[in-house]
This record gives sequence, structure tokens and C-alpha cells, in this order.
Amino acid sequence: MVLILIKQILVMLAMMSVGVVLYKIGQIDEKGVAQLSNLALYVATPCVVIQALAIEFDSERLLTGGWVMLFFLVIFAVSVVIARVLCGRADRVGQFAVVFSNSGFVGIPLIQGILGDEYVFYVTMTMVAGTITFWTYGVYLMSGDKGEVSVKKILTNPNLIAVVIGMFLFFAPIEMPYVLQRTVAGMANMNTGLGMVILGATLGASNIGLMVTDTRLYKAIALRLVAVPLACIPILMLMPVPFEVRMVMMIIAAAPAASATSMLALKYGADYSYGTGLAIGTTIVSMLTMPIVLALAMQIL
Repeated sequence: MVLILIKQILVMLAMMSVGVVLYKIGQIDEKGVAQLSNLALYVATPCVVIQALAIEFDSERLLTGGWVMLFFLVIFAVSVVIARVLCGRADRVGQFAVVFSNSGFVGIPLIQGILGDEYVFYVTMTMVAGTITFWTYGVYLMSGDKGEVSVKKILTNPNLIAVVIGMFLFFAPIEMPYVLQRTVAGMANMNTGLGMVILGATLGASNIGLMVTDTRLYKAIALRLVAVPLACIPILMLMPVPFEVRMVMMIIAAAPAASATSMLALKYGADYSYGTGLAIGTTIVSMLTMPIVLALAMQIL
């Protein structure tokens, strides 16, 4: 599995390099990156979710999904404590990066490449809880204002809507019409390439020299990529689920910081440069840490 992981990471790095080149030669600009992000957020990733859930009903799979959601919330709570204690209350952006991982652009492609498409089902279970925690605790953390927390944003989040549609198809004894099925599959296939090009273009637009001088960066990167996934291992040992499902959770736990770290920092007047540095820095460093952390987890789990 580690060799497959390394190969998958190399593929993703190659895709990211395409984004870097496209930005450097002027084929993509900041506006284009924002538009591609919207395409990924509102079309590709929701289609991945629907495709993962639109399968034949399986009570055992559903029960396992329930365990995944429960343990995701436990891991979330552990991450919040780690971030709060070790980053400090004043470092809102660092705390956000430690708590919220990039399960969409990085986690899903890795899980598809290493374990197979059928295990994306369990990622969708974490998306339900993840969407709620993101738009409540995450927004509050970054803004510092409880008034910014919006129930409407939770209920209208495209990924949560996709989960609702997918769960309906999972429980209902019907199949999507062929044309719709192929359309969803085609849009879902864009997710990996889009995500990596977006990350690459963001890297191409970033001031790396300015970011690496911020000493807070290194602590938050170490917490996000090493401390959090290692803290998750003893928790996952308690999960009454197959090994592969535990590895799904480990991949999400070991993934880099959410790309929204920089976007929310900009929106709420936090340190945007620091947020961008965390999103990019954790993505780059995760290519080295994930094989090591996941290899260790495989020996223990």
C-alpha cells in the first residue's frame, strides 16, 4: 500500500506542476483559479459524493459509515484540543489549519488511487459532520464572531446537498438513468485533475520567500501533518471496522490543511499570507510525511 501511495503522490505532484506552469506562463490568473475552484466545489466534488453513494443499499456498509462519522467527530475534538493548546488562542489561522484537512482535493484522490472508488463512500460520511463543523466552529474560529455562523450556509452547502441526494439514491430501490449516471461520472472524474491544477496554480502565485520566514508556519505544519494523525492512531484502534476503513480515516487525518484556510483568512481579515502559506506548505510537506505516517499506521492498525 505504501508503494501505491508514493506512486499516487507522484502523480498528484505531476498534476500540480501543470498548474504551476499554467500560472507562470499566464494561461491561468487569480480569477481563473477562483473559477476553477468554484467548478470543483460546486460540480466535481459533489458528483464524486453522489457517485459514491448511488450504490445498492447495504446495511453493513451503512453501519460502518455510522462508526466513521462518530469517530470523525472524536478525531475532530482531539484536533481542536491540540490546535488550541499548542498553537495558542491568538493564532486563529494556525488552529484552523491544524483542525481542518483537505479531504476533498487531496484525500479523495488518494483514497480512490490506493483503496478504490468504493471507499469514497466513507469519506462522504465525514463530509456530513465536516460540513457542519466547518461552517460553525471553523467560521467562528476564523472570524471570532458567533454572528458569522450561518445555518443557511450549512444547509445550502453543495457537498451536503450531494450527500442528501446520494443517500436518497442509496436507500431508494432505483437507479439513476443512464444519461444522468454517465454525466455524474464524467463530472466526478474531473475532481482529481482540477484539485491538483488549482493547488499548483495557487503555489505558482504564492510568495514562497515571504511565507517561509514566518516561524509560526513550521509549528502548524508539524501539528497538522504529524501530531494530529499520530494522535488519531490509538483512537482508530478502537474502531470496530475493517482495516481499509481505518486507513480511509488515517488518510483524511494525515492530509494537508484545507485550501479554505487562505480563503477564509482573506474573507474575515485574518493573516491571508500566513493562511496561504499553511495551505501550500502543508500540501508540499505532506508528500513526504504521508507515506511515513501511513506506513506506521499500517503496522499498528
